[in-house]
Amino acid sequence: MTIRYAMAGLALAGLAVPVLAAGKNAPVVLEPSSPWNMHYAEDYCRLVRVFGEGKQRTVLMMDRYAPGVSFRLTLAGAATKAAQFGGKAKVQFGPGWDEQEIRFFSGTIGEKLPAWIFADNTRIRPLTEAQKAQVAAEVAEEGLADTAEIAPISEADEAATTQLRFGRPLRHPLVLHTGPMKGAFDAMRACTDELVTHWGVDPKQVKTRSRPAIPTESPGRWLRSDDYPPSMLSKGMPGLVHFRLTVGEDGVPVSCHIQQSTNPEGFDAAVCKAMMRRARFEPALDAGGKPMKAYYLNTVRFQIP
Repeated sequence: MTIRYAMAGLALAGLAVPVLAAGKNAPVVLEPSSPWNMHYAEDYCRLVRVFGEGKQRTVLMMDRYAPGVSFRLTLAGAATKAAQFGGKAKVQFGPGWDEQEIRFFSGTIGEKLPAWIFADNTRIRPLTEAQKAQVAAEVAEEGLADTAEIAPISEADEAATTQLRFGRPLRHPLVLHTGPMKGAFDAMRACTDELVTHWGVDPKQVKTRSRPAIPTESPGRWLRSDDYPPSMLSKGMPGLVHFRLTVGEDGVPVSCHIQQSTNPEGFDAAVCKAMMRRARFEPALDAGGKPMKAYYLNTVRFQIP
């Protein structure tokens, strides 16, 4: 799997000299070797920064597909060769936030730079067990949950976050010194607000809405086993597809768009065909309680047992 690497956008910080920690069991510590860059893509916003130099050069990407507090990570560099077939990695923003275990796929970016592409959304401060239970209950009842409402991330939290640590399956932990991240997330918020306007949705309405678009049944029922593309099934190919639906005031999707996909030619059409046929919603409501145009995002994983 290959993801195009872009380094265009808004510089948020100055350059610094990379540092490598010494010692047999000490973590590898890298300082920034580029500014933060904000990449305005058609369907997502991407923060990019390079750490270290030469053989230690490491690229960090943070993708956000809509306004919120969650994002998806990509880590690229020689260190990721430690796990070439994917798995779960220990990740910790800090200092001070709890460690998280996040699933990833192995792939490449740019000029075949090895990378871990993380499959699950993450936050700088992970959910507690009680908050996870609340999310699960809301998903079971309404088909979705807003973690930003359940467990907000404050600007003070962002300012206090100054590093990112990757542990197992790495033999030696990798620590990226990001510096205070509030400025980076300010740029991300500006990008996602602009992103929403391209979907025909007012970002101010989104922020003040009294209810998002809510699935009328479990989204898991929108895809069936016979929706697995035969050509991909015969090859034993898995797939990961991030999609977005534009939902009308009547709760019926008016369009489907693929935001990112691991095997575009094989899975994209199957996902949108199924979503447009079966997905139905209780319409989103504005601050005054009136139905409004909205969007809905989710991810489909095609996997062979």
